[in-house]
Amino acid sequence: MYKNMLKRTKGIVAGAFIIAGMLGSAFPVHAAPQVSDRDINIRVESVSKSFKSVPARYKETNTKVYVKLTSSPTTYIQVRTYGNRKTASSYYNETHGITATVRRSVPSSITNFIYENRNKYSGKKTLMAQLRLRSNTSAAGTVTGVWSPDSTRNYTVVN
Repeated sequence: MYKNMLKRTKGIVAGAFIIAGMLGSAFPVHAAPQVSDRDINIRVESVSKSFKSVPARYKETNTKVYVKLTSSPTTYIQVRTYGNRKTASSYYNETHGITATVRRSVPSSITNFIYENRNKYSGKKTLMAQLRLRSNTSAAGTVTGVWSPDSTRNYTVVN
């Protein structure tokens, strides 16, 4: 009786693996989130001027945008996250609270609605994220660092 029950259990487990394998191949595989860091090297204007943008990147998840600034003209830099939720060429500010303030040398997470608003406004499957920066004071200068549109974890949440 014990041997029959063991054979039956093995058969059920083997069947479950076969079914799981067949189902797994029926679903499309999505690209990995854009969590690799890209360099930021941009000249920003004073707080009274416009934000300057870095090249856009694909956004794959609803995670926060990651930013770490290594040099800047001031300790704090104003940052906004933009997404192209409606068209390929028009970007909208999707930053929670409109503007985030990032401190130099502090790994930071920026709350945004880029991914969430893709379905609300257009149902787009792929979208781009863009980072825009400006000084937090009257000082202008070069900002360097790294950023990623998707993040594997939360760092210092700045907004």
